[in-house]
Amino acid sequence: MSAFTLPKAFPIPVVGIGPGSQPVDPDLNYMPLPRELDGFDMPFLPTAEETAHLEDAKALVAELIQRMHAWDGHSEPSPSLLLNGLGRDERTLISQLLGEGEVSARVRCTNGHELLIQESVFAGVWRVLELDAGGQPLADRIEACAIPAAVWQEARAFGSREFTPFDPAGVALMNAPAVLAEVAERVAAYQDGDEDHVINFSLLPMTPEDMAYIDANLGGGNSGVFSRGYGKCRVMATRLQNVWRVQYFNGMNAILLDTLEITRMPEVALAAADDIADAIERLQEALDWLSLEQPA
Repeated sequence: MSAFTLPKAFPIPVVGIGPGSQPVDPDLNYMPLPRELDGFDMPFLPTAEETAHLEDAKALVAELIQRMHAWDGHSEPSPSLLLNGLGRDERTLISQLLGEGEVSARVRCTNGHELLIQESVFAGVWRVLELDAGGQPLADRIEACAIPAAVWQEARAFGSREFTPFDPAGVALMNAPAVLAEVAERVAAYQDGDEDHVINFSLLPMTPEDMAYIDANLGGGNSGVFSRGYGKCRVMATRLQNVWRVQYFNGMNAILLDTLEITRMPEVALAAADDIADAIERLQEALDWLSLEQPA
């Protein structure tokens, strides 16, 4: 696949991730501060006259709507359309139409590629940019789903199912050994479809030494999801399969709720089925506007 140039309007900055690259701020300096939530706001769109030469972009949106109508909402693969064949102006129009929603994600794939993912203002409609190991764009696509499957698939491929906590080497611990024994048991037994298992550190008497020991044992994964919906939320994969660190922050970046979730993908990161159904109607409204002849 040949590389291509992205329009400047692509909503996710193309920057690297990995050891040493994360800034101190818990949102990885990549998600804006929370803002007051209103109802759905249709993105600002040009008129049909201004976009008359961008029929390929409009046709792609029409095809996306058609595929979403035909999709049952849960089977794989979910509707996905590649934008590589579109020109710069056409991809810019797609960016204008999609806008930026509340959830974004970044994934470092096991093949060395990286995925930058941004939910659109239409919940459950995602823009996914795939970069090669050198940071050059390979693929630009739209996916309609609860969350692009690569987020949890790559986290699972990277993670381990086997887990034995290391010796704390004389450090005095309170509840960390019991918590990690619970994690090990749940990870070994987990099957897709199991009920989510949540460990709430905010409700447990955990010492700083406990948390440092747990963090050191869990390690970092290769997938992260960031939400600015009702306050900021960060969902980070660990080095264990199906184990996610889920943290909620206030406007000062102080942690309000700190949990571990053992599940395929924490629910907070997923678009709801009703939202996806609503997105179909909203997308059709946007497409109708782009095709509407404006009065002279």
